[in-house]
Amino acid sequence: MEQRDETILKGAQRTKFDFDKNFDHSNIPLKDEKFPVIIIGSSMVGMSLGVLLGYYGVKSISFDRHPSTAIHPRAALFLLRTIEIFRQLGLADFMEQESVLNFDLDAGMLVIESLVGGKVLMRIQESDPAKTAEVTPAKRLWLTQNMFEPLLRTEAHRFGAQQKFSTNVVHYEEQADGVVVIVQDLETKKYFKYKTDYLVATDGGRSATRKFEGIEWRGPGIQSNNISVNFRADLTPYLGSRAVHGVTYITNPKISAGFRLEGAGKAGFMIVNSTKDRQEFEPDSVTADEAKQYFYDASGIKAEIDIQVDSVSYWTAAAFNADHYSSKRGRVFLAGDAAHVVPPTGGMGGNTGIQDTYNLAWKLAYVVQGKAAPNLLKTYSEERKPTVECVMQQAYSRLVNRVSGDKSVPHEKELPDIICEIGYRYVNGAFIRSTAPVASEPWEDPHAPTVTPGSRIPHVMLTDHANGDAQVSTLDLVKQNFILFTADPSSPWLAAVSKQNIKIDAYGISKDSQPLADTADKFAKTLKLDSKEAILVRPDGHIAWRGSSEDGQEQSTVASVLQEIFWG
Repeated sequence: MEQRDETILKGAQRTKFDFDKNFDHSNIPLKDEKFPVIIIGSSMVGMSLGVLLGYYGVKSISFDRHPSTAIHPRAALFLLRTIEIFRQLGLADFMEQESVLNFDLDAGMLVIESLVGGKVLMRIQESDPAKTAEVTPAKRLWLTQNMFEPLLRTEAHRFGAQQKFSTNVVHYEEQADGVVVIVQDLETKKYFKYKTDYLVATDGGRSATRKFEGIEWRGPGIQSNNISVNFRADLTPYLGSRAVHGVTYITNPKISAGFRLEGAGKAGFMIVNSTKDRQEFEPDSVTADEAKQYFYDASGIKAEIDIQVDSVSYWTAAAFNADHYSSKRGRVFLAGDAAHVVPPTGGMGGNTGIQDTYNLAWKLAYVVQGKAAPNLLKTYSEERKPTVECVMQQAYSRLVNRVSGDKSVPHEKELPDIICEIGYRYVNGAFIRSTAPVASEPWEDPHAPTVTPGSRIPHVMLTDHANGDAQVSTLDLVKQNFILFTADPSSPWLAAVSKQNIKIDAYGISKDSQPLADTADKFAKTLKLDSKEAILVRPDGHIAWRGSSEDGQEQSTVASVLQEIFWG
């Protein structure tokens, strides 16, 4: 079965592309403007990387062959870890305002026989707001990608990240001191040459970059070739309470499908996995009339309604994970679908890609700014690949259980959503293992955090006495720098980090500390800190090290830890 990504009815768009290894760019002048990072692709993952790089002070430019950001309503369930990231960037509140206009954020998803009047077969991913609030300040949000990407594009400019649309990267050459990148303006047909320190490819599941680098990927493989029918129709008279659900899966004798609605049911798209007559869909094989019939079969609406089919997209549900996420010479990286494709069940795909960029961006920034050696970048693959493998297998299990129906197919037991979303931890990578035991499993229960190196720093709500007693999460303290936490406001660790050659934010938190105080008396208990201990946290919120006071050796201990992480 061949992997696909085509859009038909409004003019076929064929997107297959390979780099020409023999491309002659000797007569193309090198652009004077230098970008430390160039990004191939400017969709959700590529733009997220540009925003994060700008947040860390690194200039970037992305090139995308498409004329603009997303124009069709693709699925966009933003899971908790992703919202924590955008909370750090100051974007989460606006995203929530947009989301609540259309959806009940805690309604979850339904598996039903038909959209209208069909029997409910299963309720999934429903949220208990109080339980979720114990472990994160974030909320799951629904936003269509054609709403989110223009927002992110605006923020990218605010952070100094540039995007060039209708521009295709046609060739690159990795050199000892950087990467030469050749792009073509698809409107003028002119070529331009850039030199960058690092190239990051977010060029999708059929990544030309991955192929050019000879990187293989493995996994359960291609599962089905499906269609998405983008439509406009007023379904509000029929939906009732089902309008608030972000996704509804449909299974009945005529069709296996799903709906993702927006505008309270006035538009959206329908995914079709199979019908009673078709198990897969060849490009150009579905007419507008057939698409409308699929809509009626899945919706259960008996009356003829005014439905406008805007397009039919052909795409593949697959599960693959690349053998590694960087080139052999270490200046070209893969992120998002270029590195891994994840079945859409559970909404983990785009979220996993954004979390790739969160891991990679601060490391690129530290290397580009001379704070760390290039070896730090090797930990990107080392950390992300095993984590994504687990995510991919969990999404695959959800595909088997929710869509295919054949549970005899080998698959892993589903983990709770909260564990998949914010419970992942890195087993090997840019952290110090020797001072505390590191669990071998790549997951933990956020309600019982291990607080060990490689794990996400737990969420604890603190009181900010300097800001009208506002409530601030420990996760809100994660910004551009490393952070040191202690449970003693007079700890020698605080003085030790102030004497390092890079800026480290430091907090000694107790019930009576100022300006941040642990008025609920949960900080030390949740972080498992005694008065002599300290925890060092990375700019992506994962623990880099933890240890105890060493009789005046705190300054040299911190220096040694940083040396090993940045230069080891």
